[in-house]
Amino acid sequence: MNDNFYSNTLLVAKNAHLYFFDSLKGIDVISGRRLVHLTKNEIGRKKLFHYQLIIFLDSGFKVNYPSVIKEFTQAKMILFFWNHLTQKYLNLLEASRKIGLIDSYYSFDPIEAKKYELYHNSTFYTPCVQLPSQLPDYDLFFGGNDKGRGKFADAILDKCANLDVSILLYIINGEKGYKNEGYLPYPKFLEFLVKSNGILEIMQENQTGLTLRTMESIFFKKKLVTTNKAIKHYLFYHPDNIFILGEDSIDNLSQFLKRDYYPIEYEKIKLFESKNWFERFSSVENELLNIEYHDSLLDY
Repeated sequence: MNDNFYSNTLLVAKNAHLYFFDSLKGIDVISGRRLVHLTKNEIGRKKLFHYQLIIFLDSGFKVNYPSVIKEFTQAKMILFFWNHLTQKYLNLLEASRKIGLIDSYYSFDPIEAKKYELYHNSTFYTPCVQLPSQLPDYDLFFGGNDKGRGKFADAILDKCANLDVSILLYIINGEKGYKNEGYLPYPKFLEFLVKSNGILEIMQENQTGLTLRTMESIFFKKKLVTTNKAIKHYLFYHPDNIFILGEDSIDNLSQFLKRDYYPIEYEKIKLFESKNWFERFSSVENELLNIEYHDSLLDY
């Protein structure tokens, strides 16, 4: 972000250049550290006064950020949880609520939003590249931090070896996110993705919300093999595109991967586009956002 004003909305993330953030349009993106720096000079304070909506992502959020900027802005401030609400994030939610400067709290997961009395807005995504068409080198790709998923991934790898299904695993260890040794910058991650027929998604324990892997599968038309059993309640679900481990028979995985990708209607995926996502924060908050899933999801 430079000294020009691009938007009335500011997104505050751990790093302004993670994932697809450089491709976002109609919204400014900044790191938390850079946000604090804006308060140190007149130009920065003028920027803060300009914004009408400031959205903090949970990852990288510090509870003192709203206090640091409150005298320089009249913007509505939102804390958006786009990660599974583990105890770490529940503690963050509790600490922030005690301070009382955030106007509204949201979760990307409608189940967790209902459970913890948060507003719901979907996850979001912007395809940052046009993936070239090519014959895949392998059937499935999993890339990410271990977070307890490594053993399960190895078990799937062993099982698939007997099914003539090839999997590329790229698993790193550590709790530092993009600072972990071996971290794949997102463009590099997409280079692996383009060589795969599909994506292997291994959820953390008790996680049901839609992940970045799900978004990649939808927007890049890649097959998804997932442990997320709740995904069948979403409107974009189709059995030709999504294979649910633990429900669909693993013996049918090879046949699933050979079937053509079923085209999904644009109406079922457009709400996940970033521009539609941040515009929804200006809508009436007490309206339940249930246009992405069937009502049965909330009883899951």
